[in-house]
Amino acid sequence: MISVIEVYNAVRDLANKDQKGFVSPAVFNTFAGVAQQAVFESLFENLVTSKSLRLRQADPGGSESLYRGVEDDLSEYVIEEILDGSSEPNITGDSNLFRKPDNFYKLVSLRVEGDERTPIDLVYRADQMSHIISSNLSAPTELFPVALVSKSIEVFPSDVSGVVITYYRQPSSRFAATIPLVGQIKGDCDYTSAPRFAVDYNDQDGFSIPKIKESRDFDLPGKFKDKLIGEICKMIGVRLRDTFLSQYGQTQTN
Repeated sequence: MISVIEVYNAVRDLANKDQKGFVSPAVFNTFAGVAQQAVFESLFENLVTSKSLRLRQADPGGSESLYRGVEDDLSEYVIEEILDGSSEPNITGDSNLFRKPDNFYKLVSLRVEGDERTPIDLVYRADQMSHIISSNLSAPTELFPVALVSKSIEVFPSDVSGVVITYYRQPSSRFAATIPLVGQIKGDCDYTSAPRFAVDYNDQDGFSIPKIKESRDFDLPGKFKDKLIGEICKMIGVRLRDTFLSQYGQTQTN
């Protein structure tokens, strides 16, 4: 979790370094979710790179393992969920056709519900699935099911009516304050909201007053705070035509 107030203050101070510009909370919020998504997606680029190093036996291993480090970073986003005919809106109509969860980002694995030992092979092209189904040698069976993954998930054989999906969820936001009466705990995920810095404006002096209970922190590991600030600075720098902000952001994100 990364504090939205700390990130806003850092971006505001950088933007006002030479009294060149001011970043309002509204402008900041416009870029907060986009910047978070950019940092999140970079984790998967790191995962691909670290897997390549591991295959070439170039990963240091142990506590220095780059691959393990990226896996740890992404572990917070892994969700396991049952999709079946009784769990609307997961089912789309046919018993073997399943809708992806609303917060779905990337598929990890599928298996048949109630059977820990039967993974489902994944296919991502319709023509490849057609070939598998029509083949006497590779046609899906109860012991060797196959799923076509596209906008939805279609599992074969068609009598598979329930699956367990493991996937990476999209990043959302974190509650910035605890409100016991409504069961809101600081640090818990708010899957309905993007990160935001909420404020009240004082009409008399023009100063803004943070509204902590309504603010939402970033849903990223704390170690990526500088990179997140860099992403926001890079985006706001383009908007304000501020060369310093743009260059600072580029340096941090690289």
